[in-house]
Amino acid sequence: MFEPGLLEVRELEVEEPQPHEALVRMVAVGVCGTDLHSYKGEWERPTPIVLGHEGAGIVEAVGSEVAAVSPGDRIVLSWAPACGECGACRRNRPAACGSLSTAIGRGTLLGGRTGLSLDGETVYRGTATGALAERVVVVADAALPLGEDVPFEQAALLGCAALTGVGAVLNAARPEPGFTALVIGAGGVGQFVVQGARIAGAGAILVVDPVEARREQALRLGGSAACAPEEIREVVRALEPEGVDYAFDAVGSPETTALALRWTRGGGTTVVVGLPAAGARLSLDPLDFTNREKTLTGTIYGSEDPAVALPGLLDLVRRGELELASLVGPTFALEAADEAFQTSLAGEPGRVLVAP
Repeated sequence: MFEPGLLEVRELEVEEPQPHEALVRMVAVGVCGTDLHSYKGEWERPTPIVLGHEGAGIVEAVGSEVAAVSPGDRIVLSWAPACGECGACRRNRPAACGSLSTAIGRGTLLGGRTGLSLDGETVYRGTATGALAERVVVVADAALPLGEDVPFEQAALLGCAALTGVGAVLNAARPEPGFTALVIGAGGVGQFVVQGARIAGAGAILVVDPVEARREQALRLGGSAACAPEEIREVVRALEPEGVDYAFDAVGSPETTALALRWTRGGGTTVVVGLPAAGARLSLDPLDFTNREKTLTGTIYGSEDPAVALPGLLDLVRRGELELASLVGPTFALEAADEAFQTSLAGEPGRVLVAP
């Protein structure tokens, strides 16, 4: 992407893997909301930049110091390899790593380089990955073993949407069975929040989304009820007059976070899952936290080390508890990546994929 709002396909020069890196041939890449923020110009990123971070592929080559993966291995990409040195990484929260945050803002890999160029000029990486390409060089720790039994187009969803959505419930909220849940936003991440709530034993799950097809999908995934945003008052009060135990904002805008907090009962918890546009600010009423003892918290990438969380998700898939197949939307060739982004922005209920 040379400027927001348009993806172009170019032939880039890619550096060979360094000792701790791996070369991955991408097979399927999901269009994530994080990419859409950059595409819409809501986040300032250096350009030209290769977007994409949610994907699955095959290892083609590894550096001399890599032992965890080998050529031929099927892998899922993680956009948050641990630096191993900061407090966040020592607490098994690599997505909160300060060095990673700096790399994402600068459009580089974790070590500070991009390894990509066009006519001698630097090309940058989206979300420290840049997966919308035929081949990508990443830190080997970002290539997580997949096994043989999950198709690539389904596995791509595990790399970000599933880790984020399911983890928001199981790791960030940690609810007791029988809880009531409100999920605002039934896009790619929101659909996994719904599944996470079902897996955690929710007694009722209300899903709010302006797109009817997304609401219908959420009901198939375990939602108890679904409504448009303008109907939320009547539906919540019919479900739980005092508000829900846990509200999950899978959109992340100030408006949707305020809505989630509004319909969280006294003593309940609101979890912000989606990411806002740069510069967004949330206005809060302190009485929500004193008189009503609500909790407002955030989560990033499922509040767990993806290398630890992914095997658990794969077990859920194999046991039939976590649905992937029906969440896969239309697939576009790499040459049609811009159309894929436009389709996602239009409200496609399934996860839009690009197949390099």
